[in-house]
Amino acid sequence: MGARGWVGCEELGRQAAVLKSGTAPRGDPGTDNPNVWLERATRCPRVPDVLVFAAQLELVGAGDIGFTLEPEGNLDAVIVDHRERVQRALGWIDTALDESARRDEIPPREARFLRAYALLTLGRVDDARKALARATAAGDVERWRSDRMGAVVALLAGDLETALQLSHRALIDSAPEDRTISRYIRALVLDRAGAVASARAELAEMRSDASHVLSRRATESLLPVHERLYLRALDHQAADEASTALRLWDAYLARPEPAEPEKALARRHREELRPKPAPVPD
Repeated sequence: MGARGWVGCEELGRQAAVLKSGTAPRGDPGTDNPNVWLERATRCPRVPDVLVFAAQLELVGAGDIGFTLEPEGNLDAVIVDHRERVQRALGWIDTALDESARRDEIPPREARFLRAYALLTLGRVDDARKALARATAAGDVERWRSDRMGAVVALLAGDLETALQLSHRALIDSAPEDRTISRYIRALVLDRAGAVASARAELAEMRSDASHVLSRRATESLLPVHERLYLRALDHQAADEASTALRLWDAYLARPEPAEPEKALARRHREELRPKPAPVPD
């Protein structure tokens, strides 16, 4: 890279750090556009702040799959696209961490946390747990955010007791604007722990929140795709949207990733939606 290009990339790094902090107005419609930062990450492959901000936008974009997980969507295509985008983001984060170490600088804020985020949504649960422990030790994010992710890690690892403890603590400590996401995670944990009625009541109550769809999608962005099917089916079932819930349970049960205990629970949920025979007249 020539001197002029290096100066330009360092300036983009400063811009990325300011944008990521959320302290600057975003008047330029391209400043938080994932495609813009994809190009900048390609042009400036050794600038940590550029890489981490590009990775954050890519992770958000990969999670924003809209309604494509409904039965009409091509789930295999969604999974392939999701994996490619998250793996690209993970590569940027790893490069940013390596470059920060080479420069003997502190990595950009949330770099370690976003690495755990990417690993978790790829389904690499053990790697995500280790990465989250490093992020927590470094104080990379607020403790309620690491607790919330830790609850999902524990849930996917089958450690329901830890998932319950962490999801409860995260819900209590969450910032008000993020509390609905914490409630979604708590509801998912409650359902897996056998408190089905409590989980459904929580999900039904959240439907009165105008931002519940955005919050559910933000929650989904932390989950592997098959777990998104589960959460979405659970949410539609709590809202008495039986036909959509049935199709989503079928899609979940057709996936190879879920373990048998989770499939058994999904089958029980699905069975509840089967039409009941009409009573026989006396």
